[in-house]
Amino acid sequence: MPTDTELAKRIKHAIFRDGGLSFQPIEIAVNKGVVTLSGSVQTYRRKLVAHEIASSFEGCRDVINELIVNPPGPTSDEETANNVRAVLNAHADITKETIAVSATAGIVSLNGNVGSQWERLIAEDVARSARGVKDVQNFLVVDLPTKMEDKRLKQDIEAALSHVRGLKDRNIHVAVSEGAIVLSGEVLNLTQKEMADRVVNQFRFREVLNDILVTGE
Repeated sequence: MPTDTELAKRIKHAIFRDGGLSFQPIEIAVNKGVVTLSGSVQTYRRKLVAHEIASSFEGCRDVINELIVNPPGPTSDEETANNVRAVLNAHADITKETIAVSATAGIVSLNGNVGSQWERLIAEDVARSARGVKDVQNFLVVDLPTKMEDKRLKQDIEAALSHVRGLKDRNIHVAVSEGAIVLSGEVLNLTQKEMADRVVNQFRFREVLNDILVTGE
């Protein structure tokens, strides 16, 4: 059984050899077989990889992962949420129409309904891979009947938006979840954003979150 000092050296060497972690400022401390990771990494994925590397060594009794995720470059919450939507949209096994995405200080929240526990876990895993994500709060509920109803509502709202002059060519995303709706995407001006808001309010939702970005272009 390695000593604490030997275990720390082995973990440090393994992390240094990993291409995604070798240049990350990671500190390793071991006390009676309990490994503490501190410092920062650029993505949540790298935080998980560092955890897996440390826990794989003989003599490691537990891992306390205090690594902070600091994404490279400034990323707004709107950009982070859009990045998550993009990776969800690219995944064929996720019914992204019933997932609402929001972000606050890099912490992403997933709300809505999915058809299985597997889909719920996959959605969280995929979201963590998006640029700018520091952590994910998974509030997705496994509820197939509700999911299908929300999907139909989403389609009805998208159809209504497509018939409004000035909106049908805009990149507007709609997510419906348990009587609430989230709008995201881009429009040219504030008037178009307000028009989208009025269309959605005709459906009498309890809550409408309009995260549409006004580009002014």
